[in-house]
Amino acid sequence: MNTLKKALEMLEEIVINPAGVRPSTLAKKFGMSLPNAYKYLKVFEEYGFAVKKPDGSYIPSFKIVELSSIILRRLDIRDISVPFLSDLMIKTGQTVHLIMKDKFEGVYVHKIEGASSIPMVSKIGMKVDLYSTSAGKAILAFLPDDELEEYLKNAKLVRKTERTITDPEMLKEELKIVRKRGYAIDSEENEPGIRCVGAAVLNHESYPIAAVSISGASSKITMEWIEKNASYVVDCARKISSKLGYSGGDRE
Repeated sequence: MNTLKKALEMLEEIVINPAGVRPSTLAKKFGMSLPNAYKYLKVFEEYGFAVKKPDGSYIPSFKIVELSSIILRRLDIRDISVPFLSDLMIKTGQTVHLIMKDKFEGVYVHKIEGASSIPMVSKIGMKVDLYSTSAGKAILAFLPDDELEEYLKNAKLVRKTERTITDPEMLKEELKIVRKRGYAIDSEENEPGIRCVGAAVLNHESYPIAAVSISGASSKITMEWIEKNASYVVDCARKISSKLGYSGGDRE
């Protein structure tokens, strides 16, 4: 077991140093002789996990990337999210949604009714606009600039309530605030009497593939309530993002 543990630790050292690791460095770090370090590296190279460079250092191979991509393809965001979404519902008492980005729209993929929330018309599989919802704005806020511009060219910003943002420039200014703050607010912009708080779920490429939101009556979810509870939404989204391989960069 100690040999296996050391081998895994050495492989991790190679992966986190993509510029290359020398055998002498590994020998010193893991308290082993230089010949023994070479033996480990020879096995890594033989099984395709490491590549020897002309200067004698070792770098991670594309096999690791290949295996990682297989794992990422098998990840089901719904299965990963359930415990975190349930915890968010318990902490806030409000209805929790998981919305995934689908081209220029969002789609509800999971919903947990809150114990103290009013009934919601949302249902799994239902499409939702991005510009007028907290989850949607959270996603838009973390899109690459070119994708956001493409969205604004194609999406029709229709007024749904008196509070709906329909001006593209105003929306972009709102999204800057969302990105800096870490969460978005839908203050009766999509539906009268309903206020929501959403945070983006980022994948291993820091791309906003989804968002978590809580929804409830605006009389209950006041701005003061949001200041005290928005961190729960952000934390939930961060935990799901971490499970998807997000490392923490480019969030702000």
